[in-house]
Amino acid sequence: MSDSESGLFASTPEAVFYLVSDEDAAEELTTEKVEFLDDQPGVQAALELEQLPNSNLFDQILKQAKLGSRWGKDLSKVYRDYLETRIGQVDESVLADELEAQFSRYDADPYESAVLGDPMTVGIDLTSQIQSELDQWDQQQFTRADLAAAVGISDQSDPITDWNTRGGIVFSSGTPLSELKHDRRFVRASHNLQQLLLIGLDVALIAPVGGPDEQETVETTFRGVGSFTVESVSGAEFNVGDEIAVAVDEWYDRLRYSVADNRVVENVVRPASVTAYDLPSEDWARHFKNAITIGLQGVYSEKSFSETRFNDMWEQRVSSHENYDQYRSRRKTFPEVKVTRKNDGGTHDFALHHEGPSATPHVCGLPAQSSNPEEELVDLIERFLDADRVSEQRWQHLLGGFERIAESLDAPSKDLVTNALLRRHRRRQQLTPLLPPSEEDTDTFKVKREHHDYDNEWYECHWATILSDYKITKQGGVGAIERKQNLQNSLNPECDTDTALYYKLERDINNAWQYYLDSAEKEIQQSLPDDQNLSIERRETNSSKILDITVIPTNGEKQTVTVDVLLPYSEVYVNDTEVPAATVTNTVSEVIDALGTSHQARSLNLSHKETSDVLYEITKMYLDIAEFEQGDLVYFDDVIEFCQSLSNIQDMFNTPDGDVEENLRDFLGKEDYINLLRSSVKFHRKGSDQHGSVKVQGDRYIAMELQEQLQ
Repeated sequence: MSDSESGLFASTPEAVFYLVSDEDAAEELTTEKVEFLDDQPGVQAALELEQLPNSNLFDQILKQAKLGSRWGKDLSKVYRDYLETRIGQVDESVLADELEAQFSRYDADPYESAVLGDPMTVGIDLTSQIQSELDQWDQQQFTRADLAAAVGISDQSDPITDWNTRGGIVFSSGTPLSELKHDRRFVRASHNLQQLLLIGLDVALIAPVGGPDEQETVETTFRGVGSFTVESVSGAEFNVGDEIAVAVDEWYDRLRYSVADNRVVENVVRPASVTAYDLPSEDWARHFKNAITIGLQGVYSEKSFSETRFNDMWEQRVSSHENYDQYRSRRKTFPEVKVTRKNDGGTHDFALHHEGPSATPHVCGLPAQSSNPEEELVDLIERFLDADRVSEQRWQHLLGGFERIAESLDAPSKDLVTNALLRRHRRRQQLTPLLPPSEEDTDTFKVKREHHDYDNEWYECHWATILSDYKITKQGGVGAIERKQNLQNSLNPECDTDTALYYKLERDINNAWQYYLDSAEKEIQQSLPDDQNLSIERRETNSSKILDITVIPTNGEKQTVTVDVLLPYSEVYVNDTEVPAATVTNTVSEVIDALGTSHQARSLNLSHKETSDVLYEITKMYLDIAEFEQGDLVYFDDVIEFCQSLSNIQDMFNTPDGDVEENLRDFLGKEDYINLLRSSVKFHRKGSDQHGSVKVQGDRYIAMELQEQLQ
């Protein structure tokens, strides 16, 4: 993307963080940005991103920055020359006032300057004191005030026409920001970046993608900075082999659902659960399976299980239990909760979830045995709080006994023994539940999931982006295609699992473009009558696809509306005005509104003069039917009401941008109609009464007094 397209180095100071694929890409883009600055007026400097949080950042920039290009004049020399000139030209009696006034123009305070601060504070023999500081120029540790003044002064000495920015700074690193943030100094990065913008400098920050949530890390780090955006230009090349492409293509129709708004209904969860069950245990399928089992089924579980019923039982049976540790337990994450025992600190996670092809309710990994899984969960928690610890000897004995069983069931023997001890029971005899020895305590009751390299939180965040269809009909899903692009940019081309997901997302994005344009064109055609002579042309630019919609209505003027689609559903413009929630329906509605009165559906095809003649005849008949006599007052409201009672009046006066009454009132004020009445009536202007009026040039009339019968 070019700088003009990206928005950086535009007329208002802006910061853009560029996420690239690797260290080489970061170096390449840094060179490109610096070369761009070589062709621009103003200040320029290139630093390492690691320097951004430094307390001496402004000193480093001022000592390194150049004017105009990398081979231009040193900014620090321009600053020094200016100060030497001023103290030589300005009388000492007004020098302090002069410096304060000059610095204030650049939102700087000379008392905070490394060069002027001490002399200004002392205030005696100011010229010689400043000269003494200038003589120690190389030892100065410049401040934000010095940099702001230097940049402002350089702007005056070399004016930048039509620009509000005074130059640009490039920060780059071969290390992802997610790793750099481990340095606690980075808490100052956001503050320093904001100060550079306030000084009037554009800032480009460049670093490679580190993890799947790199963009979120960047946005969180610089959340408080105004005029800050993130652009993914990773350029990572995915080599999608035939095996992965064929596999995804075969499953494609079963890997997309109506979940763009992050909501799940039963008629979606059931087929999706069957898909998760049917998907092969191969690397390419892992993301799709986990998106369903961790994300989609998890959201469905949160919606389906009754938190109110669970909380009532929790208060009655868990909170009041003598072995319950309320300070280290957590239940607000229902349907997954954490419980800690007070006597020995043992902690376990318990969960309700849906699993299997039928999305069956499960309690801690096993199918629910009743229609009240919330109660089963509380029963299990209560048993955990009541349980005793098994001896180490017996624990080892049981582990050995379960080895062959564990091998056959493909499950850890430790988990099998732990569950068996907690749930153990005999008919006609009460058995105390048991737990492993303390040193063997493990969280064995968590939901078991497919092995994966990303944590559960990643799937909980991105499941809808992975599984959502490219057909977006709800406003809650308008950002879905943009999220697919962002997710693509975070994936690793060296990983087959990520490559399969990349390919699926690429198909979604391409299909979304085609579907959006086709659907918009179809809805526009269905929204306009044939007599509008509609034509729609498509064209493409480097950054968007465009629909040019033209209508030439019978007895009307030609009108064209342009729909510029930069990204389906997310960034769409109608006549250069952005559509807020750009579903196909909303975009088409904006198009119809933009066409305005030019596409009135006048099946009678009457001219303005012919319409006025018809209205005059209708008025005559109304006066006859209502038995008006000379001297009577005829209100236009009554004429309009009579017109609306006539058949087919809709064909003449109903338009998409105005109702029948509104258009009738407009026509009753037109000169053609008024001229037919003038010789027979006297018009009454609108006063303080509540009667409706018609507008005739600059006047508003509410009624006409009948002087003689209309001819």
